[in-house]
Parts: sequence; C-alpha cells; structure tokens
Amino acid sequence: MKRHRYHLTPHAKDETIPLRTGVIPRVNKVFLDEIELDDEGTAQQTKGQRDDGKYHILANVWLSEFGDERLPGRWRLVTVEPDQDFLDPPIITLLPLDRSSARSEANLTDFLKKERQKGDKPWLNIEYIATTLHSLLLDGHIRNQNDLANHLNDRMMKPVIAAKNAAERMREEELQARLTAERARDLAQAEKDMATKAKESAERDSAQAREDKELAELNREKAEREKLEAINRIDEVSEKNKILVTELEQMAKALADIRERSSAGQVQSTAIEVARAVTRPWPSKTGSDYMNIGIEATVDDVRQIGSKISLTYLDRSGEKQTVTDFGYHGFVQLVYDYLKSCKDESRRAVFILTYRPDMKMRLAADTMMLANYVKLWRK
Repeated sequence: MKRHRYHLTPHAKDETIPLRTGVIPRVNKVFLDEIELDDEGTAQQTKGQRDDGKYHILANVWLSEFGDERLPGRWRLVTVEPDQDFLDPPIITLLPLDRSSARSEANLTDFLKKERQKGDKPWLNIEYIATTLHSLLLDGHIRNQNDLANHLNDRMMKPVIAAKNAAERMREEELQARLTAERARDLAQAEKDMATKAKESAERDSAQAREDKELAELNREKAEREKLEAINRIDEVSEKNKILVTELEQMAKALADIRERSSAGQVQSTAIEVARAVTRPWPSKTGSDYMNIGIEATVDDVRQIGSKISLTYLDRSGEKQTVTDFGYHGFVQLVYDYLKSCKDESRRAVFILTYRPDMKMRLAADTMMLANYVKLWRK
C-alpha cells in the first residue's frame, strides 16, 4: 500500500510524538497509509481552528517510506492543506483515537509546548519527554495539563528541598556538637570537684576531662571548617552572579549607545564599523562547556532558513561573516525581527554568540530569549 509523505511541525516532532509514543523522530518527515477523513473529530475543533483550514485524519504512521519503523497503533492527526501544491502537508499534532479526551489531550500538549518555550527548564528536553513523561502518561499519572504542571513544579522543587534538608542537617550537627561540648565541660567540672576527695580519682577524672575537651575541640574545629566551606560556596555563587550581571549591563549599555547614536542621526557613520565585543566571555548557565559572548556589529543580511536564523555581519577584519543558530526550540521570531529591523534601519545590532573550542561560533538565539536577556531585544 502506498505511503503518503507528510512534514512534521516542530510541535509534532519534539513534543506530541515523543510524549504519546515514546519515539523521537530522527527526521522531519513521516509517511501515512490507510488514511481516513475524521469529520466528527474535525467538527469538534474550535471555530478558529476550522477557519484556519485544520482538519482531522485517521492513519497509520510510519517513520520511513519503505521500512518497517511504525508508530504503535493507529492515530488521529491534525493537518492542513499546504499553501503551495509542491509542499508536503504538515502534521500539526498527533492525538489518540478516543475523541472524548481530544480537548484535554490537546490542552496537555499545548501546555507542554508553552513550558518548553519559556526556556527556564533546560532539562525539559525531547529525551525527558520520550522517557519520563511518556511513562507517566502510560501509567495514568499525567492525564491533563494540571497533572503535568504539578509534575514540573515537583521536579523544579527537588533541588530546593534537597538544599534545605542539607542545611537543616548541618544545623542539627552544629547543635549536637555544642551540646556535646557543654556536656564535656560539665563532666570536667564534676570530676574536678571529686578530685578533692581522692587523688587517684582526681587524676583519672582529669585525664577523662582532657580527652573530652580534645574531642569537643575537634568537633568545634570541624564545625568551623564546615561553616567556612559554606561561606566560600556562597562567595563563589555571588561572584558568578556578579559576572552574569556585568555582561547583561554591558550589552544593555551597548544597545543604549546604539539607540542614542541613532536618535542623534549618526546611524550611517556607525554602520560601516567592524564588529567588537561588548562583553567578556562567560560560561553557559546550563553547566555545559559552551561559552557565550556579546557582540556589537553591522548586520549585512539576516534570513530564515527552515527553523533557524542565518545572520551575516561584518567581523573584526571588516569581512562578511555568516553564523546560524542552533534552533533547538525552532525559529525564534523575536530575535529575527530585532536583527531584521537593525538591517533595514542601517542600525548596528547587539547579539549573543556561543562557541566551544572544537566548533565555530553560532548565534545564540535561544539564549537571547532567556528571562535575563529577552527585554534587551523587545521594542
């Protein structure tokens, strides 16, 4: 039976298929056979969805045109006719056959998509969805968006609770050390009083007191070392935060300078300048070995290529340099609009590049959308 080729949208590829099947598609194409129109499912959509031309179909889903890699079971898919005849129809989402749960199923994956777009949960990646969330969905622990919201909140609170418990244990150990020292001092005093009655008893009691005092001193020194280590850790975190604040302030200043020059009519004179670094490099917040750096440069060209942004700018040598972004979360419209406006208005742009020793620089569009930076590019 002939299989018909369809194009997976990022939402279908990265969220709905991994969540409902546990499978991570390797490519952006799937192949359907035994296709049936689902008029009843289409009718249950919102008016806006129907006005957009979206409709439901029932089909078997294959991951290759001729191989035997197939998603288990039969599925209901949401699609729409492409704008141009030669394009593959897009698969917008994948739903179970049961229409009674269609709305809650759609709300669940829409909520998952919004949570990933926030960019504040780097661990909420495709692998996490295909393994952890898929298993929870099969076991009935995640039935709707409320269940998913509770799971994500619990997942984010685990490190906070662990740190709180560790701090409480440390306080309990310090308290126990103080109590031990106090008991040792009391015992030493009692033994000293008894020494007046008998010399031998006094000598034995004095030796015991010395031993207890030494133990108390060791415990005190241990508590002091742990306290100093805790202070050092706090200082390290504070220093890292200062670095992050510094690079954010430097990029904000660079943007302010550009806007000031633009308002003063100096755009054309600055547009021919070569690129310059406006921050020092700082490590990725995800804990990886990637480094980031803020750059001010003249935009020669910016285009959308698939789900990525391609940016051409004048580098430090005045040569044209083209970079693309990772596009992990798809096309970042806000960043593209900002860079396009800089090109159209002959205005220099400030943006973030990311790199690693073994790779060329890339545009960090996803990083620019983090809460720390997004307000810099928003008009």
